[in-house]
Amino acid sequence: MFIGSYIVALALLWRLAIVGIPFVVLLVVPGYMYKKTLMRLSRKIREEYNQAGTIAEQAISSIRTVYSFVGESKTIASFSNALEGSVKLGLKQGLAKGLALGSNGVVYAMWSLICYYGSTMVMYHGAKGGNVFAVGALLALGGL
Repeated sequence: MFIGSYIVALALLWRLAIVGIPFVVLLVVPGYMYKKTLMRLSRKIREEYNQAGTIAEQAISSIRTVYSFVGESKTIASFSNALEGSVKLGLKQGLAKGLALGSNGVVYAMWSLICYYGSTMVMYHGAKGGNVFAVGALLALGGL
């Protein structure tokens, strides 16, 4: 979709597409950085959950021993401590997602430039308004 949208945009109105293509970097880079961050955080969260799962599995498999030595509170405390890391990582994951979604505000700046330059192309170069809108939509969706 990324490559196809730019090929179609260049075929419809190449001048307008060339004006909008530099915004691609501002759309693609935050998405790429979010993907890398999300993959790293997801891996760490899975490791944290594996630790908590191991504690729960050990407690369940030896429930008689835990109960006989009154180790419920110790098991609950160790399980809670194991989940604390995943909570912190989840907060970081939410922050990364918010930054990625917030950076998509560049789309509005891109649309304003495309509308301005597209209107001058309609007025002075005989371009059609539908083609201007189509090129703007292709550039925005292709970049996202």
